[in-house]
Amino acid sequence: HHTYEILERTSIILVDDHQMIMDGLERIIQELPGFEVLASYHNPIEALEKVPLLKPDILIADLEMPQMNGLEMVGLLKRSTPQLTTLLLTMHLDYTMAQKAMKKGVNGYILKNLDKSELQVALLQLKKGKNYFSAEVTEVLSTKSNALERSMSSKRGLLTKKEMEVLRLITESYSTKQIAEKLCVTVSTIESHRSAIMTKLEVQNVAGMVKVAILEGLIE
Repeated sequence: HHTYEILERTSIILVDDHQMIMDGLERIIQELPGFEVLASYHNPIEALEKVPLLKPDILIADLEMPQMNGLEMVGLLKRSTPQLTTLLLTMHLDYTMAQKAMKKGVNGYILKNLDKSELQVALLQLKKGKNYFSAEVTEVLSTKSNALERSMSSKRGLLTKKEMEVLRLITESYSTKQIAEKLCVTVSTIESHRSAIMTKLEVQNVAGMVKVAILEGLIE
């Protein structure tokens, strides 16, 4: 009656240029019933050859390796073994890398200073066909992209077309009088536009307006 368990074992290949980390990962995986390490490689180039032949269920790779980074390796492997589930381990949380990993279709992305249980949770999720991005990774991705979306939509949506025009001229160092002449309105109209812009952008002076305008991408 044990045969079905053997059939359902999830096979894993490890690729990491640090032996200690590889040993540690292997120990953690061995404690998890239903998982087995098929092979481990220090060199991603060697792994590129072997993985398509061994057809593991899951590939766990280090992101930062001298010969080739884990993401490049995964990108190449996805061509030959599209059904391969991949989990990347990284030392440093880098927004751009995490974003690239998601775009490349990496299934999991966790930090190397993880505790044992997190790796096990990640593997169980991957086995179920779900993705697993550790809390820190998800937080960095959502904070950054939400901030970008919020700033672009809310600040841009806050200002009227006329205010955007006034703001652009202010950032180009035109004086209130020059802007009034340019837009064929009175100086007091421009002044009220200006105070409305400051209120909406939550700034106290022209320098603040310029800074927000540039940071928020309100002006090209």
